[in-house]
Amino acid sequence: MTVHKLSAGDGYTYLTRQVASADNFRAHGQSLAEYYVARGNPPGVWMGHGAAQLEIAGSVVTESQMKALFGRGMHPDGKQKLGSAYPNYSDLAPYTERLAGRLAEWEEANGRPPSETVRNRLAAMEARRGRRAVSGYDLVFTPVKSVSLLWALGGPEVREQVEAAHQAAVANALAWIEEHAAYTRVGRGGTAQIDTTGLICAAFDHRESRAGDPDLHTHVAVANKVCGVDGKWRSLDARILYALGVAASERYNTRIEDELAQRLDVRFVDSRARADKRQVREIEGVPPDLIQHFSRRRAAIESRYAELRRVYRDEHGREPDNATQLQLAQQATLETRDSKERARTLAEQVEDWEVEARGLLGSRRFGRFVSACRGQADAVRRPSPAETAALATEVVRCVSSERSTWTIWNVQAEAERLLRSTRLGTPAQREALTAAVVEQATGPDLSIRIRPPELIAEPSELVRSSDGESVFVVHGGDRYTSGRVLLAEDALVAAARDESQTCVDEIVLEAALAVHESSSGLHLDPGQRSLVHAFAGNPNRIVVGIGPAGAGKTTAMKAFADVWIANGGRVVPLATSARAAEVLALELGTRAENLHKFLYEQDRSTATSQPDSWFDVRKGDVILVDEAGMAGTMQLAALLGVAEDRGAIIRLLGDPAQLASVDAGGALRLIEQEAGATYLTDLHRFADPAEGNATLRLRNGDESALDFYKDRDRIRSGGRDAMLEAAYEGWAQDVRGGKVSVLVAATSEDVSALNARARTERVLAGQVDLDGTEISDGNIAAAGDWVVTRRNQRTLTWARGRWVHNGDTWRVDRAHADGSLTVRPLAGQGRVRLPSAYVAEAVELAYASTAHRAQGSTTDTAHALVTPEMTRESLYVASTRARESTTWYTAVEKAISVECNSDPATPSTAREVISGVLKRSGAERSATETIRSVIDDAASLPSLISHYEHALGVAAANCLELATTGLPPRARAAILADRSAPRLARALASAPAAIDRAKLLREAWGCSSPSELPTRVGELAGRPSAQTSEVSRPLPWLDPPTVGHPAWDEYLVGRAALIRDRANGLGSPAAIYREAFRITTYDDLGPVPAQGTRQAEAYDAALASLQKTTSPTHDALTSPVPVHRPGHGRTHPQLTR
Repeated sequence: MTVHKLSAGDGYTYLTRQVASADNFRAHGQSLAEYYVARGNPPGVWMGHGAAQLEIAGSVVTESQMKALFGRGMHPDGKQKLGSAYPNYSDLAPYTERLAGRLAEWEEANGRPPSETVRNRLAAMEARRGRRAVSGYDLVFTPVKSVSLLWALGGPEVREQVEAAHQAAVANALAWIEEHAAYTRVGRGGTAQIDTTGLICAAFDHRESRAGDPDLHTHVAVANKVCGVDGKWRSLDARILYALGVAASERYNTRIEDELAQRLDVRFVDSRARADKRQVREIEGVPPDLIQHFSRRRAAIESRYAELRRVYRDEHGREPDNATQLQLAQQATLETRDSKERARTLAEQVEDWEVEARGLLGSRRFGRFVSACRGQADAVRRPSPAETAALATEVVRCVSSERSTWTIWNVQAEAERLLRSTRLGTPAQREALTAAVVEQATGPDLSIRIRPPELIAEPSELVRSSDGESVFVVHGGDRYTSGRVLLAEDALVAAARDESQTCVDEIVLEAALAVHESSSGLHLDPGQRSLVHAFAGNPNRIVVGIGPAGAGKTTAMKAFADVWIANGGRVVPLATSARAAEVLALELGTRAENLHKFLYEQDRSTATSQPDSWFDVRKGDVILVDEAGMAGTMQLAALLGVAEDRGAIIRLLGDPAQLASVDAGGALRLIEQEAGATYLTDLHRFADPAEGNATLRLRNGDESALDFYKDRDRIRSGGRDAMLEAAYEGWAQDVRGGKVSVLVAATSEDVSALNARARTERVLAGQVDLDGTEISDGNIAAAGDWVVTRRNQRTLTWARGRWVHNGDTWRVDRAHADGSLTVRPLAGQGRVRLPSAYVAEAVELAYASTAHRAQGSTTDTAHALVTPEMTRESLYVASTRARESTTWYTAVEKAISVECNSDPATPSTAREVISGVLKRSGAERSATETIRSVIDDAASLPSLISHYEHALGVAAANCLELATTGLPPRARAAILADRSAPRLARALASAPAAIDRAKLLREAWGCSSPSELPTRVGELAGRPSAQTSEVSRPLPWLDPPTVGHPAWDEYLVGRAALIRDRANGLGSPAAIYREAFRITTYDDLGPVPAQGTRQAEAYDAALASLQKTTSPTHDALTSPVPVHRPGHGRTHPQLTR
């Protein structure tokens, strides 16, 4: 299952006009219902409890209903409001036209072309003007290809059963999503999450892809309108929808396997691994070549579609707008398959598919494959309680191997994957087993729950009925860890604080360092000298060194290794990959190994004789781990165990601001925070010192770094296609000029596209053969191509025993008929033949790279495709590979997919995209850091204040309802429905405690309209004395904790006390202000807020407090909010070049 946003206005139309109409435009005047009945896909159907509330569940979806709900935010009948309606977006011209017009107007008004600054400002204005509200979310449920092929080619009876199985699986997954994701947010900043009556969904079943292949799938458009239990319509809280997306997808996959096993007696088996190494399960008996044939056809259409967009850009000098992209996608489809312009009936589709399949398989194989699929299902079985417990343990092992903390949705997804191969008798048994495994996996025996502390008991009005949780807790938002992870983190921190007997005397160290500098001709900078002193002279069992990219970590490591060896010690260098270990060995001039291999050999040596004495760690050895941020927590803990057993010490060198381990991580940052570290501060890589300083700002997420790249014309922007092309051209030009350059993208999809672009040009230039072997990224590799191997394979040896590493790059000498490749290294001598199975699974083109693969390399130039999904760490790594220059190619708009199955995104500006990237950290926190963060956040002023204010509003509204009970029903209804009701509630709450509020309201109602009531109530009640009011306020700018109801007042006073306690702990008004309003700038109080706001009132008080102090600044205010608890570890020094 995938999730795409739908935009208000016409964002839904690809469902009703394109995809839902079998990718064909309807004839003018033909209704959607008539079109569906005649040809194409069946009409959509309304689903969900929200649809039932509107009395449309189960009925056919009409165009007018979709336009009303998803286009305008109205009731599907178009007559009633569901909260706030969406603005009318239909009269806006395409973004490119609007921007061109604005630029022309500016030039005409000013008599000169606009500067880059002006262009950026106008582009940002137009991008914001075109930004549309989110009207819904498109959930796409798609089975594996073998299911669609069995549906298409299995005959009418089989087709009916497959379709029923798919629909049952969709319904099951959707019901589960509705149970767990149908919430909305209320209060200032959406601080509270409340129940709703359910989701409004429109489900559209489709039969084929744009390529014309069998592709049974369902689009479920979930409206961004939900009715809260308070009767008000608001937006869906989509945080949970995204959080549980993978779990919902896995649930669908499991349920369709169950349904098909039950209905058709088929069996699913592992067939191939996805990019995330998860196994894809296909129906046993469906020929793999048939799956591959129908899966491959889409590539031809995508290639032609990309070519048509490129031609359009060349001819028109701009990106095609959405309507033009749809036409180009249609053109690409018609040009690359024998297709009629109108949609085909199902009978026509099946006839075409059968002809194609018979041609591929032959009549005999085709006639046998359906019967070969059936009668293969596994026998039904029910795991015993002991097996269930073992399954739960395995689930926790899997999730904890990938992350230090996890959510219930991670556990749910893993449980679905693990249990899928166990066939059960009924859906109820499946639900029971899955629930039991999830419950045990998240229970106290296997997991430790991380959740905010309950600082105060909530009244029932602030507790959700659906899950019994406080409205201030996000459903499913708790995180979990395990005792094993926490013990590992504790052990690493303790070792970093604990002294051993192994270190080098200071005088001896200095002498050895002098010898090293003399013999090497290199003079260490102060940071490098400090690191050598810390690594060699610090007796702690673990010592951490932190260095930003380009700070000379390798030089410092080499100096340390020489000093240690000169003192009679032994260094055991380790890297986090086999390829990195090979590079490390060359840099240090001694053998180095992969950390995984090292630990494997330690485990093996406990059961057998040690096959290689190099792995025999001895007392006094130092284990040196390079790029330690990419080492998993459990790996480092295992390494510590080896060091402790053998009397060795550990030195970790890395950068937590770069890309981290794919395993459970965060350990390097934790040790740094808890036990301190030594820092490399001078940068040596960059030819321009200003570029070095800019990368340090990038490292910290500081947007001012963008000015450096903009001033040097290093930021390009445009559509994703245009930026792919521009990034490639920039890289290719540098390579043709003899430079060492790297071409980087964030996603495997973009890397594959860049690789394909590079290969096309090399084929045209005669440098690469056209025909070759299909490799794992979907591209072709032939003689002359550059490829990279993506899996360690020690059995494939070359050049005196060297073997194939993950990350090695090669030139193809020959592509063999059996699918194997003979390759030679891009740098070095020797040849090796890669078997066809290895080529199909673990070989990619090597012209472009992900940031992960680029990390650790140094080049002359770098060209980075910057996309919205990139993380800060990826951008930082991509921007710090090159000595001379790095150029960013920023994708500010994305082309409509060839399937036309997603709402085109609204364009952004380059600065907006890059700023968003800098705000998006992908670094994993350790479990210890996560626990601390959850506790600190719960007790912070922003959380306490937002919860207090929401509770105060709920209490006041509750008391208003009580006060209106004595009024006539029509009067009561009018008061509660009026827009001034919240103000009236506060006016009643502010009345003196002795006043009877019901009597006061009756008196005011007699001489006021509903909108005048708040003012009239205030006049009749009189104002409480300033002294009484100020004494009871938790902070001067907050309302007092009283609503005139004993139970509520007691609770509110308790919440106010929490705020006062926190404020007292912070001390000065300035410190209170900084935390309350999240001020993180280096100046005392940050920007001056707008006058007349409550923040301005708090600012004035804080400023007055500062002016009374003798020092111009308060100690607590001279730096941003600390990133660790006071008294633990060291603060980060200012990094400079």
